[in-house]
Amino acid sequence: MMRRPSPSGPIQRRAESAFAGVEVCELAGLQLAAGAQRSIFDEDLWILTGLTQRHRTIQDWELAWDFAEILNPAWRVVTKEIVLAVLAPRFEAVLKCPLAGRRVRSPRTANRIRVQLTSWFNWLTGTGIQTLEEVTQTLCEQYLEERSWSVPEPNKPQRRLAPDTLTEIVRCMKLVPLYSELLSTDRHRPGFTPWPGRTAASVVGAESGRANRVPPMPDHVLQPLLATCLYLVNDVGPHLADLLDELRVDAAAAASLPRFTVDRLPAMRDVLVQMRAAHEPLPAISAQKGAVVEEQDERGPLRYLAASRLGRRIGVRELSRSEPYQRLKEDPVLLELAVEVGFAGAWARNAAPIPRADTKEPVPWTRPLADGDVEIMAGYVVTACLVLTCALSGMRTSELAEIAVGGRSSKRPTQSAGKRFRLASRVIKWKPFGGMPDEWVVIEEVDRAVALAERLVGRPVGDPLFGSIMIGARLDNLRNWLERSGNRERWGLPLIPPGPVNARMLRRTLAQTIAKRPGGLLAAKIALKHISVATTEGYAARPGGSQRLFLTEIEEAEEEHHVQLTVQAFRDVQAGRLPAGPGARSVIEAFAHVDAELTEAARSDPKVLNDDAHLESLLRKQAQTLHVGPANFCWFRDPSKALCLRLAGTPDATKPLVGMCDSARCPQATHHPCHRPVWAGQAASLTVFIENPRVPRGERQRLIPERERALRVVADLDAAISEGTA
Repeated sequence: MMRRPSPSGPIQRRAESAFAGVEVCELAGLQLAAGAQRSIFDEDLWILTGLTQRHRTIQDWELAWDFAEILNPAWRVVTKEIVLAVLAPRFEAVLKCPLAGRRVRSPRTANRIRVQLTSWFNWLTGTGIQTLEEVTQTLCEQYLEERSWSVPEPNKPQRRLAPDTLTEIVRCMKLVPLYSELLSTDRHRPGFTPWPGRTAASVVGAESGRANRVPPMPDHVLQPLLATCLYLVNDVGPHLADLLDELRVDAAAAASLPRFTVDRLPAMRDVLVQMRAAHEPLPAISAQKGAVVEEQDERGPLRYLAASRLGRRIGVRELSRSEPYQRLKEDPVLLELAVEVGFAGAWARNAAPIPRADTKEPVPWTRPLADGDVEIMAGYVVTACLVLTCALSGMRTSELAEIAVGGRSSKRPTQSAGKRFRLASRVIKWKPFGGMPDEWVVIEEVDRAVALAERLVGRPVGDPLFGSIMIGARLDNLRNWLERSGNRERWGLPLIPPGPVNARMLRRTLAQTIAKRPGGLLAAKIALKHISVATTEGYAARPGGSQRLFLTEIEEAEEEHHVQLTVQAFRDVQAGRLPAGPGARSVIEAFAHVDAELTEAARSDPKVLNDDAHLESLLRKQAQTLHVGPANFCWFRDPSKALCLRLAGTPDATKPLVGMCDSARCPQATHHPCHRPVWAGQAASLTVFIENPRVPRGERQRLIPERERALRVVADLDAAISEGTA
């Protein structure tokens, strides 16, 4: 990286700020809605909530900047000048600062700088410092040490913050001298820079250029989570959406109904008599309202009555707010009905059956529901739609938030091809403020989840679909509701274990799972191959889009996984567990060469003897040729030797056709100890079919060579292992 020159000689302080009197958003090139409040640089409160380009993940508090929080008035101006300079780096006065950044920063980043500078400057004020010229390196280190610890909590020890958290603090402290030529009220003494010659990352010990450290979700959490969400979307969701449509039609019609009057009391009594004769329960309030009633310890036989819903039986509204209702509450028929029959939700009293998730036995899709129960259930099913969309597409939080109602589309590329499902959103990360329109190619399960969410939320086209994307909090609420309502037991769903869940973890899990098990299943009936193909098609359609970044993440995870597999294969050979197959000899020779290099390195530098990083570097080239098949490894070093390419008539291809691999004949295929259970299992399965008298004789004759092939592979593997350990 080219080092920018430092200013020579003393810097003349400005008489007034270069930004005096300017309109903040106009200078920064940020568009405001018509009639929105406009902030002037000289004001201490900048309101940017009226930005038309703001994306949906940015909150109002991030766009309300109160510089009056800075105790020293001179440092308020310093902070405002730096904040506006990062928003408008091409302003003439900023261009005269040779060390200033030239990249336009977003309002969110500018606010984070404001927050960090406010904390830094107020700490200096608290220590008695009145000008920036008094700041020393010792003060900088003292402040960093204090900020390196978490906020004290009762009965909890303080913990040291991660280096990544501290990097931003140091980076903002180092910003001030970069804009010395711009500052009008105060600046550091000439030549002073906190931690000179060192980057913020090196100061706090953060790793630069590190690999993705987001942990994947453990399988014991992922599988019940996906199973639950798939059940809610595929089995419960359609019935709930139909019921919600009925509820909305009923609510719209109720707006025009008359109020309950005295002359309608006879009609209401007739309805009550009919309900008593039919042993029909009175309409109940929602479970949420019922909990409030119990908490307030209300008494009386009618405390659980949904009076307004009862009024709909005779075509009136607001029954409970009318004076005649007070007389109705004393009616003996109503009181006896409440005691004898009780209460139940007015909706879904004859719910259609659906199969349980565990036993497949039919059960009503829901118990009777009150109006509020239907709305609450819809919110939790939307959460399931959100989790599936995130887990099966790899979209980021910001991209999920930008999905709008009506953003789905599908088409057939050709008459004979299957449908391609697309989902419109916006890319926010690494894009100009507000993001750029983008489109994701997704699998049918994602399209179905989004379509269901659109029906459940009932919002106009263009409105946000999911609202809050706080998956962790929403999932905690879903867990609690499933237990509280008894629906988890009713539907036979697995228990979702507690544990952290967020969009980043789901994205990382999907990338690693595709990389490690490209032909496997993520969950029941969710083929990873389908997701991988959709991701590749999305990249091909929009090479600069967000799916290109996700595909890159998959490729990086796949490369790392192949290195780990190669290292394990090398360790197996070292331990005498030799591979089998036509390509085994060349692989053993390659590993022997690496082993010789390790031996020589250990002789010259004993420190690398057990250094996995050194071993991985030696095996990385070999790992680049590895292609993982379902029951073998393909070391694709020479395309001309690849049997699959010769059979397909494409000898110049750059990748093998793993689906056509005949690992028993291809000279670049190997079988390793990890593959033995696959071949042994296949042989056992084929034996069951061959010995089954119901299988036609011709089919059994066809399966016999397949079983013999599997048994030969198992025998060759056992012989190779025995030879290596002898």
